[in-house]
Amino acid sequence: MVRTYLKTFGRMFRRHFTRLISIILMVLVSVGFTAGIGMSTDKINDSLAEYRDAQNVSDLILLNDDGTFTDDDVTALRAQFGEQNVQTGGMLEFEVKDGKATVNDTELTFTNVPDGIVRVYLFDEAAAPSEVTQNLFEDVVTYDTSAADDDAIVVYAERATEQLEGYDEAQTFTLSFSMHDSSTRTESIPFLGEQEIAIETDISATQNYVLGGTVRNPLHMAVRDDPSYTDDPASDDEEDMLDLTTIFYVFGDLIDTKAATDTTVSFVDPALQDFNASLNEEYGGAGETDLAVSAADMRNQINIRLTDAGTLFGFGYDDALDDAEAAIASLGLSAEPQVLTLHENYSFESFTEYGGKIAGIGYVLMVVFLLVTILVVLSTMTRLLDEERGQIACLMTLGYSPASIIVKYLLFALVGTLIGGVGAYFAGLGLARIIYVNFEWNYTLPPYSSNVVMTFYLITFAVILVSTLVATAIAGHKLTREQPANLLRPKTPKAGKTVFLERIPFIWKRLSFKYKSTMRNVLRFFVRFLMTVVSVAFSTALVLAGLAVLDCCLFQDIGGAAMIAVALIVLIFAALLNFVVIYTLTNINISERERELATLMVLGYYDGEVAGYIYREIYITSIIGILFGLPLGCLLCLFIFNVMGFGSIPGISWFVWVLAPILSVVFTLLVTLMLRRKITKIDMNNSLKAIE
Repeated sequence: MVRTYLKTFGRMFRRHFTRLISIILMVLVSVGFTAGIGMSTDKINDSLAEYRDAQNVSDLILLNDDGTFTDDDVTALRAQFGEQNVQTGGMLEFEVKDGKATVNDTELTFTNVPDGIVRVYLFDEAAAPSEVTQNLFEDVVTYDTSAADDDAIVVYAERATEQLEGYDEAQTFTLSFSMHDSSTRTESIPFLGEQEIAIETDISATQNYVLGGTVRNPLHMAVRDDPSYTDDPASDDEEDMLDLTTIFYVFGDLIDTKAATDTTVSFVDPALQDFNASLNEEYGGAGETDLAVSAADMRNQINIRLTDAGTLFGFGYDDALDDAEAAIASLGLSAEPQVLTLHENYSFESFTEYGGKIAGIGYVLMVVFLLVTILVVLSTMTRLLDEERGQIACLMTLGYSPASIIVKYLLFALVGTLIGGVGAYFAGLGLARIIYVNFEWNYTLPPYSSNVVMTFYLITFAVILVSTLVATAIAGHKLTREQPANLLRPKTPKAGKTVFLERIPFIWKRLSFKYKSTMRNVLRFFVRFLMTVVSVAFSTALVLAGLAVLDCCLFQDIGGAAMIAVALIVLIFAALLNFVVIYTLTNINISERERELATLMVLGYYDGEVAGYIYREIYITSIIGILFGLPLGCLLCLFIFNVMGFGSIPGISWFVWVLAPILSVVFTLLVTLMLRRKITKIDMNNSLKAIE
């Protein structure tokens, strides 16, 4: 008995091998797509979290807009967060136009510095990039500066990108500026005693700089569009900032040079103004002085690392940020600082925002992919059981229990689903990596996380697996409740029904007999017809959605390269799903009607006429599904555009609406060409005597 059972089990696999492959492909495409989209989002978050830890990225940046932080401020912060977790420095940002800029009412003149927004980071406790303790520099390139002037200060520049200008090795820069200083002091003047005098000093100096190398700051991962803190005057939106032109890093002194001075002194007392000339001979005149401005003199930025905040963007991280900000407010610092978190950092926030948009697309499309896959897999298994009526009857007469018979078909469904599911996991891994790599067009990527993420995969695979097994068990239970004698008899064909076209004589009378027959056959099995229409409609909607997103990215310049990659992936997988759906349903239709087709062959129909008998039904059903798929795709696009935050239905190019149904028609034609041989090679004898 066991041998007989195993033989029938093996025979079922051989006989329905094509259906097994269809199940595998359906699961592979749908679960692979949704798992890949979901994994990419988790990989982005995990990669950023690991990058934060590896580069000791600051969680908080305090900016003092009113001056510099005092030593007492630094002491209080280090007592609160730990000495090793507080890094002091400064930041200047100004706009250079025609080689000139104004900083703190002082006009500066530059050479070799491009026009635009320039940011300068100062480090008062680090003499070189290697001594920085937070936001650890990567890709540090050091140039030979031995040929530079002795008085030149070595600076580093952010690595060259599409946005930030590139520089020549050991390039020199000059900074020229003039300042006016007004003050008063009390001097002991011969014969006049203690007198208050006014001092007016004009100071002019030139500072030389040399490019000592380039670095990559983990806070600046964006390849382009990295914004400044300077408002864009052309925009009404307060959050729109001008793009950075370049970033310099200075370690130690910002200025250390000889300054030319021209001092004029005068008595404050108007009665003594006549003696100003002699006073100037004594205290005024031209001269030279040492001028030094260190990073400590301009300490307006403090970086803080939170060691107890947990994983970046994980549970509790935002609460830790709130607690830290509250602690800073309670310290009573000399000035109320502006507190920036990684949520305000453009690179980190935009990177995670892209990941969120991709996840949103995944959530929307996951439902559609699962629905189509479940419909087709369920159709495959229920119709397979109908074809196996005779086998089920034989097993029942041999004494096999209904449970053991149902298990055979459950195993068939399980094998196909498991094989497809295993392949889908690896397909998802590959897709997630492809999506991540495409972010290189917009970001200097952190290392790809090796964490195993399976949330999306397990959800989608579990839904399909459970749905398939439950439906197979229900259909099997229904059949095993019948008497073996009834199962051995051919299933009574459904009677033909009057179709709605018959109520339109103008059309119906003009149809030939073969088309009248086709229309009645299409609607005779209404559930199968409806399932096919729904499956084709949803797969067409997916193709339309993929084309619409791609259209937004390519032709409307919305979204970056990563979104283009996602759009292409959606389109490719939607097209694959569309093809597999049409192929599977058509193949099942042919398998179920081999006896009917063999009868036509015996009656003398040519191969083309026999194939056309099936093809007409396929084309009609597919076209109806495609027509329903267009408005369904429109609705799907609305959901996707809402999730992404860009794009609109009116903005979709006209050719998208044409191309989506054309692709579905092309897939239908390809399927009919592929299955023509299966129709023409039907064994008439075996098909006609199969029941006997």
